[in-house]
Parts: sequence; structure tokens; C-alpha cells
Amino acid sequence: MVDFARTAALLAALAGVAACAEDPQIQPLTKGFVEGSFSASDAAVAACRAKLAAETSGRLKVVGSQASGARSSVYMRIGPSGAPWRCQVGSDGSNPSVGFMGYGGMA
Repeated sequence: MVDFARTAALLAALAGVAACAEDPQIQPLTKGFVEGSFSASDAAVAACRAKLAAETSGRLKVVGSQASGARSSVYMRIGPSGAPWRCQVGSDGSNPSVGFMGYGGMA
């Protein structure tokens, strides 16, 4: 009976760990990470997408953007963990610069 209780407890613990391991989401370090709002130009988004794709691997998803005068910020998530990245770029797509916004390693 004790072995059955231990086995049941072990299985429950493993199920809990497995549930946590499914697509963990890396949270941004700053509150300035924008999701769901899109105001940057198509050229800015395309330049940022290309720049980040060249520097990382994994599925890339644009999750938001902000336009502010001559510069824009494009927010993306990479890989199964959703690693948060921000790209600063000219509104015309010039001079994209990317930076990791989360904690831990790159995706």
C-alpha cells in the first residue's frame, strides 16, 4: 500500500513538471515590451524580421511595434520559449539593431 501511494505521488509530481515544461514563456525584463499594438511601417518590420532571423534560429513572430518620428521599435518573440527581442530601426527600414529583452540564454 505504501508503494502504491509513493508511485501515485511520483506520477502526480511528474505530471505537474510536464505541464510546466510545455512551451515556457520567457518574460521581458522591462515593461516597455509591446504586444498587440502595431504602428511601425512595413519596411521597418521587414528590416527587423530579416536582421533578427540572420542572428538567431527558431520560429520568429512579430508581436507588436511602435512608430515614433524617424525611429520605430519592433517587438518579436523567437522559438518555443517565446524569447523576447526588440529591434530599433529607421521608419524606412534603415539601420536595424536588435537586442534580447529577457533573462537567461538566447532561444
